Amino acid sequence: MRSDYFDEPLRRRELLQGGAGLALALGLAGCGVGDEPAGSTKKVAKAKVIKAQPDGDLVYFNWAEYLDPKLIKEFEKRYGVKVRESNFDSMNGMMAKLRSGNRYDLIFPTADWAQRLRAGNQLLRFDKEQLKNTGTVYDYFAKPWYDPTADHTVPYALYASGILYRTDKVEMTGSWNDLALDSARGKTYLLDDYQEVLGAGNFVVGADLNSKDPADIEKSKQWALDLKPKLRGFSTDDIQNLVGGNAWIHHGWNGDVVNVRNQVKKPENYSFQKCSEGLPLGTDCLAIPANAEHPGTALAFIDFILEPENASRNIEYMGYPMPYTGPDETFAELVKTDPSINVKIEDLENGDQFRDLGADGRRLWDDAWTEIKAA
Repeated sequence: MRSDYFDEPLRRRELLQGGAGLALALGLAGCGVGDEPAGSTKKVAKAKVIKAQPDGDLVYFNWAEYLDPKLIKEFEKRYGVKVRESNFDSMNGMMAKLRSGNRYDLIFPTADWAQRLRAGNQLLRFDKEQLKNTGTVYDYFAKPWYDPTADHTVPYALYASGILYRTDKVEMTGSWNDLALDSARGKTYLLDDYQEVLGAGNFVVGADLNSKDPADIEKSKQWALDLKPKLRGFSTDDIQNLVGGNAWIHHGWNGDVVNVRNQVKKPENYSFQKCSEGLPLGTDCLAIPANAEHPGTALAFIDFILEPENASRNIEYMGYPMPYTGPDETFAELVKTDPSINVKIEDLENGDQFRDLGADGRRLWDDAWTEIKAA
């Protein structure tokens, strides 16, 4: 899917016309995200507050291995519902499903995608008073740049992009160019993600993470093309590629190394490298699409995940910092002997995060990505 696919005319502009705390307009049932013509004069149905209580089974759409399955089972038992889980492998993949009419009650967009969905009135605006456990969320997220009123998203996890690797197979130098090590030829993967690959390339060539300068993107594209002969492939499944032995070096995300270590016999052989040229940072969010059939169940699930004990257990499973007081102590224990996987609020405040490139920027990046994949 082209990365400018989102820039088709925005729909559902009749949403969110009510006051603070008003949520999903009635009458959206049966509609896909963004399937009403822009400028529609259709009358707006009365909006209502969505209660954080089950109103049906939860249709859940997330990355694979990104939430403790035992918690899902406990949620089902507590509320007497079923969780129907599906997984995406990229943000573009998530959006393709949303735009094709697939209906989900809960999604996990990155901050920049959450911003775009919110701007298109394609996320439910929820009543924050319905969530009993939001008091643990860090103050940074009271007015995040991607959701200034903090009533369309709840932060889920903080992440950094870098390189996961086998310490018993390769010697790393701290650079993004370690992806080209001959010692891992045929055992190296780049993420199958245009933002992550071109963002890393931008750092290597000395450009800004979100550069829209055609000269920068041309250099970044060439960097990736030069890597291709040494790659086994492109994949976002860094966990299973490492666990299964297909990868010795894998472009990936910090917390995934914890998940890998949980599944192998010699966890000490797996590490994560923050690269010296630059570090993409970000926030994954919990959000409810505007056409969710069971938004009450989704809100109940969000509050369930925010419960300190549940968040702590989830951190131990998936290895990413969750920005909540209390559970953050659990992550502090994880990083005590491995600071490379740590991401702090100060990092977000002072570091580089993916931002919306605009239609022209996305088209530039998408064209470069198409050439990289086709070569």
